[in-house]
Order: sequence, then structure tokens, then C-alpha cells
Amino acid sequence: MPEASWGADPLDFQGGFRGLAYDSQTCYPSSLAPNGRVSWSTHQLESSSSSGDVAEATLIVGFPNVDWPFLQSVYGWAAMQYQAWARGRLTIAANSARSIAFYADNVLEIWVDDDHHFGGDYYAYRRAPLVLHLNPGSHNIDIRMIRDVRVMGGNEAPETLIKLKAEGSKGSLALVQQKVLIPDIVDGVLASPFAFVPVRNEGRNVIDILDVTTDKGPIRAAMMGIVPFKLSPGQTRPLSFRLSTQSNPPISFSLQVSYVESDSPDSLRSAVFSTAFSTHDSHSPHKITFLHPGGIVSYAILRAPSKKAVTGLSPNKRLPILLNLHGAGLEASSHQVRHMLDSVPDLPSWVVFPTGVTPWSGDDWRKSNESSSEDVGVLTLVRYLGIRGRWIETVRWDGPSADASGWLVTGHSNGQGTWYALTHRPEKIIGAAPVSGYSSIEGYVPYQWWVEADPRVAMLLQNSRRSFRHELLIPNLKGIPIMQQHGSADKNVPAFHSRRMNQLISRMSRGFPHQYVELKGKGHWFDGVMTTRPLLEFYDILGREADWAKLPQYFTIMIANPAAMGARGGLVVDQLINPDQFGKIEVERCPTSMTLTTWVLRTSNILRFHFVPTKRLDILPHKLVMDKSLLLELPPGEEVFGCWLVRSDQGLWHVSHDREWLTEQRHGARLGPLDSILRSAGRFLIRTSVPVSDVALQISRNLFQYFSADSEIIDLSAAVGSQSGNVISVALGSGSPVLRSRSDPVGLDNGRGLYVRRRGGIKTVFPFEVGMGAIFLRPLLNERLELVVWGFDQQGLRQAARLVPMLTGVGQPEFVVVSQRCAWEGAAGVLAMGSFDNFWNVSEASFVS
Repeated sequence: MPEASWGADPLDFQGGFRGLAYDSQTCYPSSLAPNGRVSWSTHQLESSSSSGDVAEATLIVGFPNVDWPFLQSVYGWAAMQYQAWARGRLTIAANSARSIAFYADNVLEIWVDDDHHFGGDYYAYRRAPLVLHLNPGSHNIDIRMIRDVRVMGGNEAPETLIKLKAEGSKGSLALVQQKVLIPDIVDGVLASPFAFVPVRNEGRNVIDILDVTTDKGPIRAAMMGIVPFKLSPGQTRPLSFRLSTQSNPPISFSLQVSYVESDSPDSLRSAVFSTAFSTHDSHSPHKITFLHPGGIVSYAILRAPSKKAVTGLSPNKRLPILLNLHGAGLEASSHQVRHMLDSVPDLPSWVVFPTGVTPWSGDDWRKSNESSSEDVGVLTLVRYLGIRGRWIETVRWDGPSADASGWLVTGHSNGQGTWYALTHRPEKIIGAAPVSGYSSIEGYVPYQWWVEADPRVAMLLQNSRRSFRHELLIPNLKGIPIMQQHGSADKNVPAFHSRRMNQLISRMSRGFPHQYVELKGKGHWFDGVMTTRPLLEFYDILGREADWAKLPQYFTIMIANPAAMGARGGLVVDQLINPDQFGKIEVERCPTSMTLTTWVLRTSNILRFHFVPTKRLDILPHKLVMDKSLLLELPPGEEVFGCWLVRSDQGLWHVSHDREWLTEQRHGARLGPLDSILRSAGRFLIRTSVPVSDVALQISRNLFQYFSADSEIIDLSAAVGSQSGNVISVALGSGSPVLRSRSDPVGLDNGRGLYVRRRGGIKTVFPFEVGMGAIFLRPLLNERLELVVWGFDQQGLRQAARLVPMLTGVGQPEFVVVSQRCAWEGAAGVLAMGSFDNFWNVSEASFVS
């Protein structure tokens, strides 16, 4: 699976699949097949249909001649992950060119004749199809299939299922009605005002959307964000708007989107679609929408406390929040998710089913789409329910409000993101129940690379994923009540994962509440999996505040990436000395009197930290003993929240009020590997030029397809301005102005090649060559980031663009320089790869060939 983003296609060494003609007698080397050889074969479609402007086909590909049990005995489930190519044809039976919306479920890479499309629709979201403009006649469709155990299962005879759909288009603005997101009506009012509908430009001209209106007076719509809303040819974006009502809202209504096209800017056009609200009462699960930190509209399913649960409670009482993280492939709005806890209707809590932005990889599961100021989408949602939260005001709720600092986190299967919450947000959590989940994605399917790479390269790739290695971050959850549950007969996620986590926790949490229950004979999913007797007993913690998580006298904070880690005991780490390594703080809390506390801290690889307010301010220290030698007096009262504890180059700690480091050094949302670009505090700007606009379009489509993220495509020469979101710059050639800065650690060297400047000013220059490209991060103002995607030629650009974050569980360091060899060797073919230190210098652990 990690190789999927790189390509790592052995056939590229033979010139690539698209350059091969069908020949049943020709064989190619493969380490998977008998005799080490593979060849062409023919497969009949499982099903196909064609009616009017729509053609659909289903293909199931298997390889019964491969000895899968033998391979699995060597590699485990990693052996079930393979790639294969298939070729078919799409015929346009028309007299002129047609615009086609082309859907490809479970496909990552496609060639349509000579046009390459990377990203596809790996998880079958059907949000952002390819927009093709095809002439009459037959067209080759080459599809690269990637079989992933997490998506398709660890079957004994692994097959790959592909679904294709070609749908004729009118070649103008398309409103994706089936993907519209609107809130529910609750007790006769809109639960929230935010909404969006995906819009797609299926024509050849730029479209400017000017307005959104409704057909019924009681409800009005107003566009959000910058007007006009630009839509490049082939692009799909989420069009956000705000709904408002002056009286009881109608159940159904129509929306009209007004727009103009660049070829006729004076001709106002419109597109219309109809939709309808669902109605609920406040105590039943219902959909609320909210503004996500990434500048999009997201949603969750909310169930307010029942009347029985709040009987006798003061309106000033604050109840905790039960966050239930859904499994892979499910929407939070599905019947299965929203009614998962129906058999416990009277929990003394607010029950929230977050969407995670997408059914497979979400903002609070593994891919973090957060801003430094607002934090992850779930935290934004929690604030929406706060003491004076908008929902409470909207529905005129007069009962107890929500305690944003108290979460009981549960999750089934892919909801093992519960482990991520435990290890990264321990300050928020009062208890947690991971159910039928794996320990980490690398533990689920071992990351066995078929292509051998330099150990330094493998180390850098592992390092870029370390925030998701929950096994290594277990010390962070000490003192938090945990209840694990797993079915002994689970063939989807073996019970070994929960057993292993239980063993690791037991070593650390002696004397703290922790329980593991294995249900004999139970599989991965069954009705009532989240309401078994052990879990019902655990949910009782919601009504027993005395049993909530406590800060231990002795605890440890493990830091993989400070940007992803919240507070523990009010302590927040800002920077590591070496970003390539874990940081650690061991803490002993020593009360010196009834009101004063001294903390003894032993640090490893920690450069800077500070304190933030906690629910109980009395736990914060008044003095620190640093690394067994230095005693530091902390500023009194709230003054402690305005300073930092900093380690000097000589290893001595001191209290600092200096804020200049915030503008000079790397911190906050700028920290972390390549996927830190996803922490955008608004829509992305994708800068491009005409020769590479198709690559920019693919990046935009993938951002929306896999993260629901919004992006605007602009000219490479346009000023970025003061917009709040991150920037992606797509550039081509040896003279690109994007890489002309001589101060960047990666850049162009006077037309000779691409340089990487290491610490001390040592410069390594890689002469330009066919297939060379680079992708790297660099800072912008206000904690924003720019992701530069560059290629010496089209081949190098496309290879670099593959590494723009997209799939769950695939991590890349902060800069990568690719060569032509990456097409068949994957990461083993890189010229350079590594990370940056706190001053944006290339770190010493980086690989430079």
C-alpha cells in the first residue's frame, strides 16, 4: 500500500503498460507468480450495461494460479496487497466530440489514450469524477488496480473489484444533487445554518458562480466566501452557503445557482436542483452542520441528553460528550451509525457521531486537517455545543449544556482513531473504549516493501508516519480509564491487535483502570457491538465524575510531532531539538504544601514548552526542577501562560517571554511531514501555468475526493495575498520562477540542476535529467505553508505530484527529490529525501545521494 503513491510499477522498467501490446506469449518477471513470471490474460466483465448516455461495467480480477497461502505464510497480510493492470475500450458512438463524466471506483491510476490521470477514486466516493472530452470512436482505457487489505479484506484468494461508469454531460455547470449537505430540522427549526453542494465544471471554459437563491420565501440562501466562486474546467468544488428562515422552514425547496462562463461573461445562466430536510426532535439523532477549520462545511450526528437523563439537573450543569467514531466506509448519517446507541437512550451525556469528513480517512482519525488556531474539526464541533453554543441557542435548549473538556471516546473498527485521540488529546478524555480496532495501520498490514531501499530512506518514511504509531505513544494515556473489546473470531481485524495494546498498557498503567474483554466466537461486527454488557457498564462512567481520568503523580509525555499533540496536565510542547526523533518528558508532581506544587521534569529531545489553562488550575506547578539539576520559579498566576520554558544550546533551561522566535522559527501548523499541508485554515490556492494545469486539476480533484477540501486554481504569477489557507505551487522547467529563491534549502542552481543545501551551507547539486522532480514544504506568513511541486519535465512533475498527500497511512517527509527510477523503484529511486529543522534547514538525518 505505501508504494501505491509512488508508482513503483515494475512494468515501467519495460517502458510501461500503456506501451505494451497484448501478446499471450510474452512474460514479465514478478516475485509473486509461479516461476517468477506473469503474462497477459483476458477477463470477461462481471456485468455491463449501456443505455442512452450512460455506460457501466463491473470487472472482478483474480489470479487463481498464484499460491496465495504460501505468500501469506511469508509476508502475512502484506502478501494480499498487489497491483495489476487491465485494458479495455470505451466507444463514443456519436457524430461529434462528447463531454463525459468518468467514474472509476476502487481505481487509483488511469490512462485514457495518452492522457494520464492519477488519484482516481480509490474508496469509491464518487465525488469528483474525471471530466473527459472524447472524439467519436474507440478509446483505450488502461487501469492500474491496487489491492489494499484494509479496503478489500484479507481473503484467502484475493480479488480486485472495479466499477466503471461513463456518463454523458451537457458540458456546463453540474450540481451534484445526491451529495448535497444540509442540516436537519429539529423541533421545527434548522439545527444549524450551514450547507454545501458539490459543483462541477464539465465544460471547457472557466465558470464564475455569482449567487445562490431559493424558490421559497420562508427560507433563504446566501453564498459564503469569496464571490465570484471560480470553477476551472474539469474541477469539482464544494459550494458553501448559509440558510436562514423567518418562520417554520418548508420541508422541501429548490436552489438556483447563477453563473457566467468566460466565453460569454455577459450571459447569465442558472442551474436548479431540489432537496428536502429531514425532521427530528432534539433528543433523537439528527444532523448538524458546522464550519470546519479547513474552510469547508462539515457535519455530525448529534443526540442531546434525554428528558430522563436531565431530570433534576440544573441548567447550569455541564454534561460530558460521548464521541463515537464510525468504522471505515460508513457515513455518520447512515442508519447503522446514527442508531448505534439507541439501546442506551438515557446516557447522561451529549452523544456525537462525527463524520470524519470522509468515510475512510477523516480529520480526527488519521489524516489531520486542522488549523493551529481552531484545532481539528471535532474540537470545532465540540465548541459548537459549548455553554452558549449555537445549537443550544437555536433550538432554545434549556437543559444542561456540554462540557467541551470532557470526552468519552468510543469507536468501532476504523474508529480505532480512539487510540489517536487517547495518545494525542489526553487532556480532553475522561475515558475511552476502542472496539475491534487495530493497534496502528502499520501493525494491521505490515509495511513490507517489495522494492528494497537504502535503510536511511526506509527510516525517513517510517519517521514521517510516527504520529500514527499508537504502540509507541502509549505513555500518554496513563491515568485514563480504558475499556477494550474485541471478538475472538474477528477475521477482519484479528484480536491480536487489542491483546497487544492491552499488554502494552498493562505494563504502564498498573494501578489505573483498564479492562480488556474478548467476546468468544464473535466476529468483527454484530448487532449491538457497541452496547454489550461490558460496554454498558463502562458507559456508567458518564454519571460518575469521580471515576473520570485523573492526572497521575508520575506521568510521561511522548511527542511525535508537536503540531499534532495537545496538552497533558496543562503542559504543551512547542518544539523538539531534533524533529526527526521522538521527544519525551517524564514528570513527577511533588506537592510542597497545601497550595504549592513542584514538578520534577526529565526531558529528552525537548527544546521548548509552555503551560495552558486547565480545568483544574490547582494542578499546575509553581516550581520546576529541570533535568535533576536546575530549579526554576514560574511566573505567578496567569502570567505563567504568557511565557515559554526554553533549553539553550548549552543544555540549560530558562523562562522566556521573547516572542520573536514565533516569526523566525518553525512551529505550530508548520511542523511535521508532507501531510502537514493539510492543516489549512481555509481553502487551498493551487498556483499553476497552462503547461501543467492538468496536474493542478488532478491535485484539486484529489483534495476534494479524499478530504472534502476546497481549492481554487489560479495563475502561477498571481499574488497569494492575505488569504488564510495553504498554497500549492505547481511548476515546470529549469527556469521556473517558483524555485529561484537562493535562500530556500531546495532550489535551482543557475540552470545547472537542482540543489539541496544541508546544514553548514554544504550544497549538493543534482544535474537536470529526464524524469527529475521535487516536492517540498516552505513557510508562508501567519503559520501558513506552501507545497512546491516541481518537475524538470512532465514525467518528473507527474512523479512528484503523486506524493501530494492523498491516501491514509502513506507518509512522506518534508522534501523529496525524485528521479526517473522512482517509476519502477518507488522510494528506492529518490535522489534526496528528508526533513527540516526548526530554522528550515535540511536536518542531519536526511538522505542526499
